[in-house]
Amino acid sequence: STQCASLTTTKCHLNSTISTPDAKYMVLDIKDFYYGTPMERYEYMRLPINIIPQEIIDQYQLLPLVHNGYVCIEIHKGMYGLPQAGIITNNKLRKHLATFGYIPTEHTPGLWKHKTRPVQFSLVVDDFGVKYVGRENAQHLVDALAALYQVLTGLAGELYCGLTINWNYSQHHVAISMPGYVENALHKFRHPQPEQPEDAPHIWNKPTYGASVQYAPQTDQQAQLPAPEITILQQRVGTLLYY
Repeated sequence: STQCASLTTTKCHLNSTISTPDAKYMVLDIKDFYYGTPMERYEYMRLPINIIPQEIIDQYQLLPLVHNGYVCIEIHKGMYGLPQAGIITNNKLRKHLATFGYIPTEHTPGLWKHKTRPVQFSLVVDDFGVKYVGRENAQHLVDALAALYQVLTGLAGELYCGLTINWNYSQHHVAISMPGYVENALHKFRHPQPEQPEDAPHIWNKPTYGASVQYAPQTDQQAQLPAPEITILQQRVGTLLYY
């Protein structure tokens, strides 16, 4: 497995950026990150010949390689679906960036910094959220990555890992949002519109201030229980709340 920046780390990093004088934020993305990383131990895969397009069969002359309806493939480099793809690409990136002075921070997973330059970034697989002071320092990171990868750059820093980021550097304010997230989730899960709006997943019970034990309202089933059983039930609930 590889360490990725958490949402909490990302939010703290955004707040650090807007709170640091002259700091700016940009995002970087490595194209085809998993592909092209050599593996020390090759993997093998079997594919049915009937799912391969005819033009591919003709181009690579696969018919002589068919055995019992399958062709066997030897995989030399990382690809999506391999469980080790993440760690080998991350190790390669870590080794490459170390030559340019970039290292992971000691106690925060997914947060990196430069040894001397005012550059920090949070890393989620191949997505970089970069805090920098001075355009030349930002370019240093871009050039470091471009020496090995094809890099897509977003200097405005407005979209990172699904978060839409609205920067107002002059007012020292940054706002994050996910436009359309709720609408897309409702469409995906086909959640019916409730007859009465609910702002929480369960009904809110007003607390009884000053009471040593807070009991939940009685259900119909509890109301039908004999009095001694209700007392025992309340005692057990009270004991659990106490512990």
